[in-house]
Amino acid sequence: MKSKIVALFLLFNFYSFSQSSIVNTERNFHRIDSVFHVFSDFMFDIKKGNIDMTILRSNITLGSKFGNNLFRLTGAYNENNLNDKKVIKNVSYQIRYNRMHLDNNSFFFFIQNGEDFRTFIDQRFLIGSGYRIHIFRKKSNYFDVATGLMREYEKYPSYTHQGESYNSSSAKRTRFTFNIFSSLNLSKNIKSHITLYSQFNTKTFNDYRIFVNQNFRFIVNKNFSTFFRIFINEPSVKYVKKVKYNSDLIFGFSINI
Repeated sequence: MKSKIVALFLLFNFYSFSQSSIVNTERNFHRIDSVFHVFSDFMFDIKKGNIDMTILRSNITLGSKFGNNLFRLTGAYNENNLNDKKVIKNVSYQIRYNRMHLDNNSFFFFIQNGEDFRTFIDQRFLIGSGYRIHIFRKKSNYFDVATGLMREYEKYPSYTHQGESYNSSSAKRTRFTFNIFSSLNLSKNIKSHITLYSQFNTKTFNDYRIFVNQNFRFIVNKNFSTFFRIFINEPSVKYVKKVKYNSDLIFGFSINI
């Protein structure tokens, strides 16, 4: 049995995909080529002084490939505490299966469950399936699209907005999904990685969610590179009235001496 373990301890270039109500397992899709793989990220930061803060970021993906069958199990836990008060806590997991055929095209099936403190979702449970189409691939460059259907169940907490109180609630919906995945070398020294998830309510397409994760890496030389990442989570309908769309802007550099 061939195995591969990749452990990354990164601060700035950390894929905190549990920060939203979507689990992004795309970065490992083309890297699983044998029976067993483990991909893991972990960061723990303790700050003491006038302000006490703890930051925990962790996720793990287990992947297995048997012939044309690809299995992935991903779990994530993120938590921020400020002066013993929880500021952010996100927990999520996803089980995903792909059946490859016809030049890396695949049928897929997934189950996902989790919560999202940042967007006021106490629980988001998904079950869905679809088809992924391989448009282009050459060496490390690829461009894929995927479409499918999923069933969504969400629970929202009670809250107060502009002096008015709202009770806890829940909802079930069916969504049509259209996703884009790409990894492209824009030039010799510039690499682009894009993951885009779009989810449309089948009863009204005006109710949609867009998740975009765009990464650029600029390679100066073999010892130095910089990166720039944009994450946007835009829901057209706010089921909790005080929710605003989420965005992250991360940039930094890597040194290899």
